[in-house]
Amino acid sequence: MTAVRIIAVAAALLIGSALYAADDVVRVRKSTGRCEVDSSICVDEAEEKAFMEAKKEALRKAGISEASWALLGHVSPAGGERFHEAYSSVCSLAVDRLVNVLEKKVEEVRESDSVFCEVTIDADVVGTDVAEDPEFKLIVEGIAPGYNDEEIFECSFNVQGADSYLKLFWFTDDEVSMIYPNDFEGNQMFTAGKQYGIPVTDTIELVMARNDPDADAEFINLIFLATRTNCQYTGEMDFHSVLNWIYTIPADQRAIFHGSTLIK
Repeated sequence: MTAVRIIAVAAALLIGSALYAADDVVRVRKSTGRCEVDSSICVDEAEEKAFMEAKKEALRKAGISEASWALLGHVSPAGGERFHEAYSSVCSLAVDRLVNVLEKKVEEVRESDSVFCEVTIDADVVGTDVAEDPEFKLIVEGIAPGYNDEEIFECSFNVQGADSYLKLFWFTDDEVSMIYPNDFEGNQMFTAGKQYGIPVTDTIELVMARNDPDADAEFINLIFLATRTNCQYTGEMDFHSVLNWIYTIPADQRAIFHGSTLIK
């Protein structure tokens, strides 16, 4: 038997009508997401995942680009559990800011020996999408797949489309830090089309060192952020704060490169 629950979100409708003018909103109906229920995921978790997929489908139907909420594209849990959790949380918040759910229907769907949780929604999608500038790109080269402990880290980058300022954030399993600018290399504007290196000057070396000397390897996520204007980061150095701050920069004002490596 198929179980169905319908939730009319009256409060969300009232809030949406108060905050957004009619020409800022796209009404989307019957956007669906689904998630399989199995031994690794309970019904409530499957419903939450299916609900998020339905909201993403609503964004696609409304013509909102993935860059508005999927800042780094697909990020696997294998690339660091805490980083993945923080990124998923920030993506969910970004989606929730754009999708105002009016009605939600939850169904249990059986296909052969599989059970799925399927969520269908009607929603108002806030049409405030700012498209990426396709000419504004950040190209990073020279990051090795892995480094030995105490090995020197170097890479090169160039920004295309606009003179820019750069930030480089470094995420381990436990913490995040800003590698550039730093105490020895100040903030500066980088000329579009010109090749630069990390480190930016020859005054420092970046030495790869594991936080846990007993670990077999340590996974590192790197986010290079180029901005047209000199955006200063003054928030806390934690996963959510940094990722949330990057999201606040309009898509046409930033270019991002997400890379990763291992310290062996």
